[in-house]
Order: sequence, then structure tokens, then C-alpha cells
Amino acid sequence: MKRIGTHGAIVGGAAVGLSLHGCPSHATHASDLCSGNATTVATSPLITAKRGRFYKPLVNQGINLWRSRMGRLHKGWNTWEYSHSAAPDPRPFPEPAVNNYYGRTRLWNPIAGKIGLVNRKAEEWGWPHTRPPPTGLRRSPEYFPFFFDRYFPNVEVRLVLDSVLNNETTHPVFHIPQDMSKQELVNYLKNIYNIDNIVRIGVRNVRGKRFKNEVGQIKSMPDYKVAVVELDAPVSIEFKQVKGTEDTPDNKPQAQVS
Repeated sequence: MKRIGTHGAIVGGAAVGLSLHGCPSHATHASDLCSGNATTVATSPLITAKRGRFYKPLVNQGINLWRSRMGRLHKGWNTWEYSHSAAPDPRPFPEPAVNNYYGRTRLWNPIAGKIGLVNRKAEEWGWPHTRPPPTGLRRSPEYFPFFFDRYFPNVEVRLVLDSVLNNETTHPVFHIPQDMSKQELVNYLKNIYNIDNIVRIGVRNVRGKRFKNEVGQIKSMPDYKVAVVELDAPVSIEFKQVKGTEDTPDNKPQAQVS
């Protein structure tokens, strides 16, 4: 047994009251209600987008709203979110990132041109007015711009006197810069001091040391590296004691000049 719902009953009851032409059978003024020239103007709720009071207005119609996330669209103020007593600061339009290394315009497989080499050659050697030196001379350490770097290096290698002063030892200690490697220290000692009997080198970093100056201010020492150089032959530095010499004996103090 098929059960008729409420909606079906209403539709069926309405169909009974209509005639074949779609007009009610009991209507007295059928010409007014069912005439052909009667037009009904109505808009469907599916077409009209009605926004509530607290919704964001439909702004930026007709453009891709995702471009605003990329920083391309200049969005105006959200004037529906606050009172208009004072206008906020204007938001500047973002400048295009032309040299942004990690930007969207980055070339991931650049092919380098020769203009960089030409500019460097012109900057270093004054090309094309003066010819660069030959490549073999340029790459040799005897070339004049590298002369002072080789024979007068600008590194601070300090010998710790307590390790070798009046003490015959095979482990002299040096204080070297932190960015200096063991091989660079070997080259330094070989070229500057003719020390070529190095067995091995042990290093350790020293950082964060502080001291007080003459006034009492706490200062920070520059970081350095302690290098213990092991030699295959003992070395020592003989230093004559000042107090025990014949020039200034302890039992005969010098007379002050009046």
C-alpha cells in the first residue's frame, strides 16, 4: 500500500481545483486572473547573492583574488571592520623584487656570460689598455701582488714563551688565529722560521676569555687557537737571568742619580 505524503496530498488537492487551462474552476473573474498578458516579475534566490550584515562585502570582483596573496594586488582598507574617525596609514604598493635571490624570478640554471670575466680583467689589470700578465706568472706565488702575503703574512702566530723558556722540550706551544689550519701553520713555520721537523700538531679553540684593563673595565679577548707542535728534536730558548748578572748584582744596588 503506497502512502501519500503531505506534499503529495497538497499538490493533488491543488490539481483538483484547477481546470484544463490552469485556472481555478470556481474563479469569477477568470479573464483577470488567467489572461495571457499578465506578467509576473520575480527573481530567484539562487541568482541574488544576499550577504548578511557582518559578512565581508563582495570586493575585487572580476579579478583573480589569489594574486593578492602574491603581493601583486593593492588591497584597500577594511573599512567595514572599524570606525572611520581616523584614516589609517596608507599601505604602500610592494616594489617588484628584481634582485631577490629566492624570488619567483630566480633563474635556476643560469648560463654565465663572459662579461663578468671581462669586467674583472678590466678592474684588476686595466684591460684593454694594459695586457694582463701571463697565466703561469699570475698563478705563481712569486708574483709581486702575492709577495707580501708570502714573505710578510698578515697572521698573528705567537709563541708561548713559558713552553720553551729555559726548558728543553719537543712540544712548543703557539697561539694562532682560529681560522688558521694545521697545514697553514706548517707552511708558516717552514717558510718563516725554517722549522721543517714537525711530527704532528694538536689544536684546541679558546674563546670567551675576559680580562680587566688598567682602569678595571672587563674586556673580552679575541678568540684564538692553541697549537701544540710536536717536533722530532728538542728545542729551547736560553734566557739569561737579569737579577743574577754581573751588571746588577743583588748585594750592590745601583746608586740613584741625584
